[in-house]
Amino acid sequence: MSIKIAVAQLELSTSAPAENVRKMNDAIVEAANKGAQLIVLPELANSGYAFKDLAEARRNAIHINGPEIAHWVELAREHDVVIVTGVALVEGQALRNSSIIIDGSGVLGKYDKAHLWNNEPDYFIAGDASPVVVDTALGKIGTMVCYDVEFPEWVRIAKLQGAQILALPTNWPDTGLPRNPTPMEVVRVQAAASQNKMVIAACDRTGDENGVTWVSSSVIVDENGLIQTLASSATQQILYAELDLPTDNSISPRNDVLKDRRTDLYSGLN
Repeated sequence: MSIKIAVAQLELSTSAPAENVRKMNDAIVEAANKGAQLIVLPELANSGYAFKDLAEARRNAIHINGPEIAHWVELAREHDVVIVTGVALVEGQALRNSSIIIDGSGVLGKYDKAHLWNNEPDYFIAGDASPVVVDTALGKIGTMVCYDVEFPEWVRIAKLQGAQILALPTNWPDTGLPRNPTPMEVVRVQAAASQNKMVIAACDRTGDENGVTWVSSSVIVDENGLIQTLASSATQQILYAELDLPTDNSISPRNDVLKDRRTDLYSGLN
């Protein structure tokens, strides 16, 4: 099955959550009007990332049953698309760095980031559930958030649940590593896709935010880890790729990424 995927690399700010949501809405409509069937948005797209303090993070967070998500469901229904976006969610007294999968019927799945990066524990409670994989009209879509993809075991769990596509909202901070020929963040995505024979759509963000800059390297890779589209600059942009979803796990006439596992030898991983 061939589908058209869009990743919407947006300029976001903790000081303008309403503007962030407007940009998200506009990007969804633009991508849908250009034929995208799956639209992926960045990590913490509604709230921004580089919070000044916990109070700002709490002010910017939204509720799972709030009007913002209800509107995205309406857009998904109107345009017949699947949307995956990173969001800051408030659950009682806890804040979550989450990814949600939406279609016209509602929220199909919610995942809470399990592997928190740097100062994220100052704001968010880590998730304690495995990656979410849901059946959609487009195929089996899995999601996790940013740093999660750097743990091979975590991506493999999504694969074992049948994920054909991994939608990855991310905010990759620029840590000073060389970006040429390919940013390391993108290389990790390529490796994860190749090792698990799954398509990965990683949506990064852009724009200076409270002194933090970003790699701004949104990317879509196929199940062989080959780049289909890659952001060319640190600007707001929507990238598209149309590709077939993997239907089996074979990588040669005699090799299979799941059947070749030697689980009897892996007991030492813990």
